[in-house]
Amino acid sequence: RLKDEVKQSVVAICGVLVDFHNLIELNLSDNAFGPLGAEAMSEFLSKHTGLQVLKLNNNGLGIQGGTTIASALIKCQAECEKQGKEPALHTIVCGRNRLENGSAPAFAKAFAALKSLREVRMPQNGIRSEGITELVTGLASNSKLAILDLQDNTFTHSGSAALATALPSWDALEHLNVGDCLLGSTGGRLVIEALKDRATLKVVNLQYNEIEQDGAIALAESLRTLKLLESLELNGNRFDAESNAIELIKAALSENDIDDDIIGSLSDMEEITDDEEEEEEEKEEEEEEEEEPEIEQEMAVVIEATKDG
Repeated sequence: RLKDEVKQSVVAICGVLVDFHNLIELNLSDNAFGPLGAEAMSEFLSKHTGLQVLKLNNNGLGIQGGTTIASALIKCQAECEKQGKEPALHTIVCGRNRLENGSAPAFAKAFAALKSLREVRMPQNGIRSEGITELVTGLASNSKLAILDLQDNTFTHSGSAALATALPSWDALEHLNVGDCLLGSTGGRLVIEALKDRATLKVVNLQYNEIEQDGAIALAESLRTLKLLESLELNGNRFDAESNAIELIKAALSENDIDDDIIGSLSDMEEITDDEEEEEEEKEEEEEEEEEPEIEQEMAVVIEATKDG
């Protein structure tokens, strides 16, 4: 279809849906309507206050389309407030859309405004550390969040620190997927140490994050409080699958009467060279010095806003 036809098609669909006042789920995933399609559905999304589940996976939204969708959700929250009712939206699936950092401020604002989210899945969006920091800071306002999937975006130290800071806000968190997110050695350890306060967790994916031996040992300690754990993915990190860290992890699981077969495959573990270790330490030290004040400031704003609310 031509671009104009795509927009007209989505306008037509949403035009029909307007009359379905009891509609609670909209799934338009795997349709390549891009930013024009997002623009076409923005009016519907901004006014349909009963929508509970929104699935827009693999739609080619890009930064522009993602920003348009997030802005519509902000307007919908304002409409809910005007009508004197709580936002109904609790699930957002928006993966594989190349949202990147450019759409993160709008989504962060929408998340912070809604406060109703229980499931957010935004994997494979090319979002880097600055955008991740904004997203998890906004999500910190959603205390009922149970599922968070940000797989295959790029956290590094600053994004990991922001996630570690936000984790205590999610009392109901059951599923955390930050696999393939380049948490890094120190960033990974920050997240791992924060997990010990989330006893509700059932699924944790930490694979391919350059987590090293010290992080794995810290994980063993955090696992002592995760008595409901059903799945743990650690493959592709930088410690030996036969190391004492793995034995400590298995021992921690055993203490909770959890079979160690919940640990996924460890067939692709990395080895870190001395030169790589030295370079990584220098890089992460620089990131810590430059980025931690920004994280603290952003989280302070969210905490203050929560108090005011």
